[in-house]
Amino acid sequence: MDIILYISRFFYRIRHQLVFGTLVITALVAYFSQFMGKNYTVSTSIYTGIASSTGLTTDEERTDWQIILNTYDNLVSLTKSKGTLETVSLKLLALCLMNGNPDEDNLYITAKNYNKLINTTPKEILNLVDTASFDKTFYSLKEYKYSDSYNYLQELFNSETPFFSYAALSKIIIKRQGNSDLIEIIYTSSDPGITWNTVKLISEEMKASYNHLRFQAADDIVKYYEEELRKVRAKLNQQEDNLTAYNVANRVINYDEQTKAIAQNYEFFATRYEEAEKAYESSSKLIKDVEKYMLIRAKLITANEEFINTLEDITRISGKITEIETFTSEDKQATDKELLGYKTDLKDAEKKIALLTEQINSYKESKEGVAIDGLVDEWLKQTLLYTKSKAELGVLNKRKREFDNLYKTYSPVGTRIKQQEREINLSEQSYIQILYALNMAKMKQKNIQLTSATLNTISEPSYPLFSDKGKRLLLIIAAFIGSLLFITGLNLIVELLDRTLRDAERAKRLTGMNILGAFTGRNSQLKFRGFIKACNRISASYICNRLNPYLKKNEILCVNILSVDPKEGKTFICKYLTDQWETLGFNVKYVKVNKEITIDAAFLTAETIEHHVCWDKRPDILLVEYPAIRQNGVPPYLLRSAQVNLLVANACRVWKHSDDEYVRYLREMTSNAPLFLYLNNASREAVEDFTGQLPPETSMHSFANKMMYMGLTSTGSAVK
Repeated sequence: MDIILYISRFFYRIRHQLVFGTLVITALVAYFSQFMGKNYTVSTSIYTGIASSTGLTTDEERTDWQIILNTYDNLVSLTKSKGTLETVSLKLLALCLMNGNPDEDNLYITAKNYNKLINTTPKEILNLVDTASFDKTFYSLKEYKYSDSYNYLQELFNSETPFFSYAALSKIIIKRQGNSDLIEIIYTSSDPGITWNTVKLISEEMKASYNHLRFQAADDIVKYYEEELRKVRAKLNQQEDNLTAYNVANRVINYDEQTKAIAQNYEFFATRYEEAEKAYESSSKLIKDVEKYMLIRAKLITANEEFINTLEDITRISGKITEIETFTSEDKQATDKELLGYKTDLKDAEKKIALLTEQINSYKESKEGVAIDGLVDEWLKQTLLYTKSKAELGVLNKRKREFDNLYKTYSPVGTRIKQQEREINLSEQSYIQILYALNMAKMKQKNIQLTSATLNTISEPSYPLFSDKGKRLLLIIAAFIGSLLFITGLNLIVELLDRTLRDAERAKRLTGMNILGAFTGRNSQLKFRGFIKACNRISASYICNRLNPYLKKNEILCVNILSVDPKEGKTFICKYLTDQWETLGFNVKYVKVNKEITIDAAFLTAETIEHHVCWDKRPDILLVEYPAIRQNGVPPYLLRSAQVNLLVANACRVWKHSDDEYVRYLREMTSNAPLFLYLNNASREAVEDFTGQLPPETSMHSFANKMMYMGLTSTGSAVK
């Protein structure tokens, strides 16, 4: 079936529920809503400047929208917080008690609500009211409220009473208008004066509380960073003083340069020490070898006092020269007068030694006859070298001990200095970070001052002169639409879940059988009771026409009328079919099994029904009505031999799984014989799916049929 046609028929079927159900519900809502109290709404708009005002930020900085959204959320949450509403409640109570009038309404509270307030307020609270000073009244109420954890004011705020309780004040609406800088405050209550003053107090408290909270947080952050900066600065100064004292104690001016100079001097010293040691070792060995050949001459020469003194001078002068050269750079050695003087004295001493050795040259040969000129010169040369190297080694060993002491001193000093410098570096970094954070906090503090200064009221709350009349209309409209949706939804759920046969479309979907037709039976609306027989005759005519193709000349048309359950209306249908065929001139034989024919073994195994039916004249049509197959057996051969098998079912019954089993059972028995489902006790709409419009043919009924079948542009004029 076309889905649009199915939907139109669905709404046509539930038309009465939709019309009368919706009217009843809407009428009830309209009646009871007239007793609703009047409500007054007051609103105000406040400009925040949070999104558009940039404060001290530069053009290069991007706007952090997440921070802006959080700021708006904080602003709304702060305004609707319990502490803010508690302050508003006390101020509102003070205004009403001070300015209320029991005889007439005013801008603060109506006379009716003021009388209720006075009658329910204890005298000890009324005694706190000072009509001349609002501040004094407010602080007196505040002091009284917090003087005890359970008193009238505590109960008033935490109860469900109107106007002054947290439950009533929390209904206030605070929202941002789109993506703008405006915040709208909306409040609704049954008292115009209280509504107006509540919005005014809420906006004032929002400004005061929000600014106080923002400035307090910023000030606390600035104070925190200033205190941390003071601590880090003191720590840094102490560390620098400790490092200075340590350098002074260890005579360190520049540790890196000093250690570098010591390393360079030590390298030069090591080279000089190695050369002196080599000269000392080589000269001592050569002297021993030469003295083997000139032992006597050597003893004479060494015994000479002048010669010995000269050698001592050479030793002393060489030591001085070595000492000066060790502690003097190469650039300064060329200009050092003392060093040059010692070198001159050394040359004179060497010349003097040369003169003394000339005397030895007179001995040309040793006692072994060996020439000793070369040996004496060599001996003299090595002796001078030995003496000089020995003196140098003495000075260099002393210098080596000094270097060892320097390394022992500077090694731990360097580690300690680096440790202190590292601690100072960490303190400096902390100092810089805290200083940067302090600057940012101060900038944020100033930025808050600039942005918070723009928290101004754009539209002042105005006193409500008229109540909200549109809410009742909206409530009635909502009831009308809601009832339509509810009734439609409920019937749609029933439509999806219901397993009642009802009409041809549903019966075919549930049973899987072809539907031959439908009878209204005795099920008809009161206004159509006079047309029941006419409608049934039309239905009988329709089914007879559907069975005409099975009529053959000189052959009996055998039609089996079956049902799963008893009382499905088989006899009723057979009566109308018989009348219709007899009206057409056919000879019809109507047989009821289990009355005219006994169900026994012979009948259940019979291959033809002629042996069990008696007739005077051979009939054209044989109608055989069988009892309910749920309780009785059915002869399979007779079902197969029949031209048509009709399974009659009550359209108002539910189709069960057991019915599916019986249908499968019938299909197995009928084999290739036609098996149709026929609905009885169906609605007029279900029958009209087969027969067309049933009588009476009124204009209203015709129009309803057009709408149900979506005949939107059809006309009722007949073709001439």
